[in-house]
Amino acid sequence: MADNRYFEDQPYEVENPFNIMITLSPFDIDLSTTLLVPKTLLEANLFPFFDISFLVELLQVRNKIEVFDIDTKITTFLTMKEDGNNFKFRGWNNILERKHYRAGDTLAFWWDLHHTRLNFKHVA
Repeated sequence: MADNRYFEDQPYEVENPFNIMITLSPFDIDLSTTLLVPKTLLEANLFPFFDISFLVELLQVRNKIEVFDIDTKITTFLTMKEDGNNFKFRGWNNILERKHYRAGDTLAFWWDLHHTRLNFKHVA
């Protein structure tokens, strides 16, 4: 694995076509342990950055993904599991404990190539 300490955190870029924009529902914030993300968004905006072995490992073996809050610089590991037309990110409540999101808030997620993690930021 490459030494990532020399790379800055990849910031949020409004014009990035691979941003995954999620508007939080009441279910996503009310005592929820999971965040539902549409499968089509991940297939189009996240999976193209993975080599096939990483993708297979993520979906079948390891299924944990590193999620990095770009504002607080806190990393949380979430379990990612396919569920019909969505992926469930379990462990979401660990992020909710630190953040005070409301239904209707929009989060942007994007893949950080240098750190091989999913960054996120509250954008609206």
